[in-house]
Amino acid sequence: MYTLLIADDEPLECDAIELLVTRAKLPIRVVKAGNGNEAVLLAKQYHPHIAFLDIRMPGMDGLEAAKLIRKEHSECYIVFLTAWSTFEYAHQAIRLKASEYLVKPVQRKEVYDLLDRLIANLEKQKENKLQQEEEIREVLNIFSREFFAALKYGRVSEDAMQSYFMMQGIKEKEGVALIIGGLPEEEIQEFFMQGRTWGHLWLSYFPSVDRITVLLFTNQSAKVIEQIAGRQKEQEITIGIGVPFNDFALIPHSIATASIAYTTAFRQNLRLQRYSDVLVTPKDQRKIIQIRNQMLSETLDAKLERARTLAHELLDVILGSHEQEERAIDELFEVLTVFSYEVGKAVTLLRIPSVPKSSVMEMEIYLMDLLDTACKAIEQDRMDRYERPFAFIKQYLEEHMESPISLEDAANLIGLNTKYFSQLCKTYLGATFLEYLTRIRMEKAYKLLCDSNYTIREVAEMTGFHDQNYFSRVFRQHHGVPPSSLKGS
Repeated sequence: MYTLLIADDEPLECDAIELLVTRAKLPIRVVKAGNGNEAVLLAKQYHPHIAFLDIRMPGMDGLEAAKLIRKEHSECYIVFLTAWSTFEYAHQAIRLKASEYLVKPVQRKEVYDLLDRLIANLEKQKENKLQQEEEIREVLNIFSREFFAALKYGRVSEDAMQSYFMMQGIKEKEGVALIIGGLPEEEIQEFFMQGRTWGHLWLSYFPSVDRITVLLFTNQSAKVIEQIAGRQKEQEITIGIGVPFNDFALIPHSIATASIAYTTAFRQNLRLQRYSDVLVTPKDQRKIIQIRNQMLSETLDAKLERARTLAHELLDVILGSHEQEERAIDELFEVLTVFSYEVGKAVTLLRIPSVPKSSVMEMEIYLMDLLDTACKAIEQDRMDRYERPFAFIKQYLEEHMESPISLEDAANLIGLNTKYFSQLCKTYLGATFLEYLTRIRMEKAYKLLCDSNYTIREVAEMTGFHDQNYFSRVFRQHHGVPPSSLKGS
């Protein structure tokens, strides 16, 4: 909904424009002012997207009002109303970046045309702004994720931590880590600030699919935890509370202990669990296998949140059973190698990279990405069992167009009967298999001939044609010009 401010000392003019807007059911609410002073005050209150301002009004005229409104609302579209068809104030209007002017009495078509145009511009601006915000959010999420992964495993220097938290206005070095499940990200601030009876409290949090890790910076950790515990009955959430920290260097340990406490709460269906040493169970190979199998089952059922929770538990158990990271890496590598093999066997056409063995941090990122990818693929297959296979075919053809590829070869790649595959091609490729393959080859050939120093013979071979004359005939049929018109042989 957009706001239109109309300022005119003639009420009938304001009412006439308002009536036109109402009848057209435009996404606009109308605010009316009787003079320039009132228009400026209403603009501060309602932040209009469009302002129709009469030029001649008692007291403050429309031009002066436009200056003040423009100063506060630089993106507001200013439209002047005038009784003269020869616009004598054109010079000043241009200086004020007026969007348009309307001659009174206003005509219905002119008002509708103008508002349609301005609304279209506003919609475009909104779309661009949302896209920019999404791009910024995506970059910040990637940075936040990588920073948190490094922070969790103690791979961030204290200076880097201090700089990161200082950017968020956090100067306190004491606090406690919490891991929360079931609380939307947008409610985090309200949850901790509502009913607060302690002193200063700063939050830094890192959301993921199944949980949010929250760092509470406060010198009253015990008091904060007690109040949170008292409010738990009101919330359908799960909280694991780690060991308090009094220095940045101790934050990773606080996060690790919060994760163990959260896993216990999750498994025992508790609302809140504080960490204690008794929660750390002795290493049991059977337990690791059990967690891995449960994680596989949840993954193949596309239950991403549960699969990720089990993944965190698996990491906690393995890390907790080794004092040296190298040994934890070796055991985790074996577990993930088996797990990725089982996922690849169950979810066909899923491209699974090799398990990294550089650090536990990299292995955690690998595992979480694998869970995300597998669950997404399974959900996609449930909605349309052929969408992924044909996406695979498209990518395969792009990567292997220089090789001879038959209809039978393509059908075998995704395990379909040749005749049925041929029928599905028109739905998922928009053409027969041969037509689609020829099209992408010709598009690639055109690009290579235009943008490179390859000869026609080389381009023909690179796009699957070993007979240059045949390639030239197909190229001419497809593009309407011979390849020689783009590049000499």
